Amino acid sequence: MGARGEIARYAVVCAALAGLAAAIAYRLTAVHLGYATLEVSNHTGFSRPLQALRGTIYSRGASDRARGYVYAASVPVWEYHADPASVTLRRHSRETVVSNVASALELPLADVRKAFGNWKSRYVPLGTSSSDDAYRVMTNPRLVSGVSIEEKQVRRYPQGRHLAHVLGFVTKDPTNALGAAGVEMRYEGDLKGMPGIIRGEKDALGREIREKRIVRKDPVTGCSVHLTIDHNIQCDVERELYAGYTNCRARAAWAIVLEAKTGAVLAMASLPDFDPEDFNRADPLARKNRAVGENLEPGSVMKTITACAALNEKIVGPDTMMNTDRFEDGYYKLPGDAGHKWEPFMSVCDGLVHSSNIVYGKLGVKLGPAKLWKYFKAFGFGRKTGIDLPGEEIGILPEPKKWDKASQSRAPIGQFVAVTPIQMAVAYAAIANGGCLMKPYVVERMEDARGEVVYRREPQEVGRPITAETARKVREMMQGVATRQGTARRAAVKGFTVAGKTGTAQISLPGWKGYTDGEYNATFIGIAPAIDPEVVILVTYHRPRYCRSFDRSKAEGVPIFNHQGGVCAAPVFSRIAASVLSYLEVEPDKPEELEEK
Repeated sequence: MGARGEIARYAVVCAALAGLAAAIAYRLTAVHLGYATLEVSNHTGFSRPLQALRGTIYSRGASDRARGYVYAASVPVWEYHADPASVTLRRHSRETVVSNVASALELPLADVRKAFGNWKSRYVPLGTSSSDDAYRVMTNPRLVSGVSIEEKQVRRYPQGRHLAHVLGFVTKDPTNALGAAGVEMRYEGDLKGMPGIIRGEKDALGREIREKRIVRKDPVTGCSVHLTIDHNIQCDVERELYAGYTNCRARAAWAIVLEAKTGAVLAMASLPDFDPEDFNRADPLARKNRAVGENLEPGSVMKTITACAALNEKIVGPDTMMNTDRFEDGYYKLPGDAGHKWEPFMSVCDGLVHSSNIVYGKLGVKLGPAKLWKYFKAFGFGRKTGIDLPGEEIGILPEPKKWDKASQSRAPIGQFVAVTPIQMAVAYAAIANGGCLMKPYVVERMEDARGEVVYRREPQEVGRPITAETARKVREMMQGVATRQGTARRAAVKGFTVAGKTGTAQISLPGWKGYTDGEYNATFIGIAPAIDPEVVILVTYHRPRYCRSFDRSKAEGVPIFNHQGGVCAAPVFSRIAASVLSYLEVEPDKPEELEEK
């Protein structure tokens, strides 16, 4: 047994040695033939990823292939760290290294000397620089040693706060920066590019031996994104929206400009706003894109959609007379008209011009929950529009079976249901576009690093809620709103027809049962020109300052009816529309007004 055991142990040792020899032989052959990577060898392998440069975001250009203003761009930078223990020059030359580093990075000599004097640390931050000249100095072993370098990139937003909510922002993680809102988030996969890699050998201090580099795969820059946003229109919208925001002392505000025939977003703004480069210091509510992420009862702007349903179903026509008696038999708890005393009968058209709750509440009852719900759904309410931005809300559109008797007259005037601003703008664009509901979008095309177009967005029709004839008739009805007889004479644009509607929607704040006294969303939505539409413009002020008396109004410097859409939102619409139509070189359809002195 002893002899047999000795032989067995000898055989095991021989087998192990033979296996080791075979493994070494295989490894040497593999390396020699070049089909093994050095990454496997932990004691000699060097591997470093190369971060791809993030794609640039541009505004709409002057032509199809032209580039517009730069809204977001990544700048490559090098981050430098001192490693005092690895300085290879003689001790009396250490001051030369310190001097060269301080000069290249434009740092105080004393700070650099202190960094290189920190013997207990192998990783002392020196600073970052995007200078190629500095990089050449810092990588020259004859001038500098004891420095580690990391390639990084910084996201810059040259236009500052402009378009912040649409652009979004990028996280500040230097090793894995990600788009965290807006276009940066929605198109993260296209913008981030493809990383590269370096593989080779390292020395005893862990540094790459450049002469023995065997693999270098260069990173691929991310796609550039070209927006539908027109820089000039965006700037005008933001300027006018902010002026109204401060004048009417609102808590928030938002505006949208849509190209009527395509659904392309020419401008989108929300207030309060934020700086994308300093997003982490902004209030979370300031970072919210209210134009797509705000659910709200629309108020009287919904009456236009009710008019579309009633005319399309041929229940009434523009000139059909309606009884203005709130207590007429057959109706349950009709909404009132805030003390307005109308004539006993009013046409459907005049009901829209004067924004009569009674007239449109009765129209809603005539249509019934099923039909009215069908049209609301067909116009895009109760579902996302599909705009290429994150954070879009759905709105609230209860099924017809959940409507009670009161809801039948409240939904048609914009209560009981909730919509988003982009949903309402898209719905009005369908009225402007002959009944064609278009999918809204903010990205026009994308180009790869070589400038080749890899994606182009074409206008997409998603439905036809009404006929072209109905759309034309309703636009004609809406033209009376922006006149002295309507609720928004301040929305008129000299030289152009305007089809619009005001909305003064009561709101409910947390802790209140029902609507909050004295708090409103004031809105104006307009189509211009009304006859041959080019743009749809929505302006809303959230909780503008509401003065209940003339004395307080005078003392505080805001109009007595400041809470109304026709007072605080309509003038802003007018200024934006005048600027946009002039910029787009749209021919005036009321030139006689321009000839008047």
